[in-house]
Amino acid sequence: MESVSIQMWILVVLLSFGKVSNVVASNILISSLYGEGSHFLLGASIGQGLVDNGHNVTCLISRAFEHRTSDPKYTNLSFEVFDHHDRSLEDVRDMFYQFNTKAMEGVHNQLINAFTGFVRTIANDCEAILKDDALMRRLGKMDAIVMDLTWPCGVMIKEIIEQNMNWTSNLTAISVTPSPPQAITLALMGSAYNPSYQPEFLSGLSTRMTFFQRVANILQSVMFVCLGHLFIGPIYSEIAKNVGLNPESANFYTWHRKFDLHLLSMDFSSEFPFPLAPNFIPVGGLTASPAKDLDQELEDFMQSSGDDGVILFTLGTYFSQVAKRLPGFVEMFADAFGRLPQKVIWQLMDPPNDLELPSNIKLMPWVPQNDLLGHPKTRVFMYQGGNNGFQEACYHGVPIAIIPLYGDQYDVAARVVGRGMGRKLDKNTMNAEVIYETLKDLTTDTKYKNVAKHVSAVNRNNPMTARERAAFWIDHVIKYGGDYLRSPAGELSFIVYHSLDVVAFLFSISCLLVAIIISTLLFCLRYCRRIIIGTNGKEKGD
Repeated sequence: MESVSIQMWILVVLLSFGKVSNVVASNILISSLYGEGSHFLLGASIGQGLVDNGHNVTCLISRAFEHRTSDPKYTNLSFEVFDHHDRSLEDVRDMFYQFNTKAMEGVHNQLINAFTGFVRTIANDCEAILKDDALMRRLGKMDAIVMDLTWPCGVMIKEIIEQNMNWTSNLTAISVTPSPPQAITLALMGSAYNPSYQPEFLSGLSTRMTFFQRVANILQSVMFVCLGHLFIGPIYSEIAKNVGLNPESANFYTWHRKFDLHLLSMDFSSEFPFPLAPNFIPVGGLTASPAKDLDQELEDFMQSSGDDGVILFTLGTYFSQVAKRLPGFVEMFADAFGRLPQKVIWQLMDPPNDLELPSNIKLMPWVPQNDLLGHPKTRVFMYQGGNNGFQEACYHGVPIAIIPLYGDQYDVAARVVGRGMGRKLDKNTMNAEVIYETLKDLTTDTKYKNVAKHVSAVNRNNPMTARERAAFWIDHVIKYGGDYLRSPAGELSFIVYHSLDVVAFLFSISCLLVAIIISTLLFCLRYCRRIIIGTNGKEKGD
């Protein structure tokens, strides 16, 4: 028996070595914003999948979030840390709180100002990275770059490396879309876009649109085109000039030529259906995985809930700072939760000092979200609508109560409601009674649970996990390139893509034929008339 065990162990080692040895290790850079929040978690998950495939992965992060480099969860990843020369690290961290504050307070003008300031700030940081010669020399050793589309700096890093490092071939580039897909971006990248049933990013619409919703949907796409052409594009074009690049590097309308592959954080088990070009790969659920065991204290709390189960409530990493500025906001949720038979795990750092909590609520500064969603006692997930959380709830089959605060969270809410997985609450009109009734409905009506379990079953019925699928396709385009996957649609003008010139040509030919037929008929009628009149005239003369 002992010899058989040794032989099995040797066989496993040899098979594992054979699997890894088939992969040529590449140096891959992950650029996913600053290193905090959902964007970093998504990029890090892709990176860990690539490490599992035998590659060397480096994450580019801000000095403000340098603590990631010592996090035990990411010991298999390397890090490059960039500096902010004109701002304190506290200002960098505070920038991410502004969106939540303005969104919860409902100050739209201030939110727009915060957005424009954010775009300019991250663009300035991009310029600082590109001008850091030592950093760029180290990044010049990369074979591929995986870039979060939220921050276009990755494209310019790619251009600098190719220009200054005398590369004989182009650096492999992969884009990652961390949110529900932006329809007009799909079109610019060469995939299909039909505004009649594909809801645009930030629209909060479903596939079933009224006439005026379709009008609004198209106008939303036009707005994004104008925003890219008139605001974001010129900012990055100026940066390109400052670092010695062709301003065309920042042209969003030529991006279809720059990327070999596009990864979309979505899964059609929960996404609205639409066609995709071959170089667009759905990888929804990158942060989802089988639940790990909870620590004993948390497990005891879960088990103490009995048959009623537990509700998991979080409004994201930055909510605590916002909640303090909104009188009565935290108390409203505490009131609603106290009336429920379920127990509640509430992620809330630094709660108000005078907050009185019912006995069924457990406050935690941080929660193991994926592991709690995978626990059999979890009944409902109540949160703000981040895409990662949505994918994790879909993976584990948990109904959702969603409170969108801003941005793509409204798009996620449309998918939750459209799929029948849960209910949406309006941040501007909700109160303790609405919260209570919503959670009561979600925990007592089995239709939400049944839909969530069906979504989970479809989501898991794949030969690869999302992480494995992302790693496989990145490895594939590094080896073989992505040109053969790229749709020619991205090369076509709007007129040619929609065959407007063909329609105009055929319409002109049709009009010409109709004109010829009408002219011929008129000629025949005139000819016949002359013959008849001529004949009648001769008869009268006789």
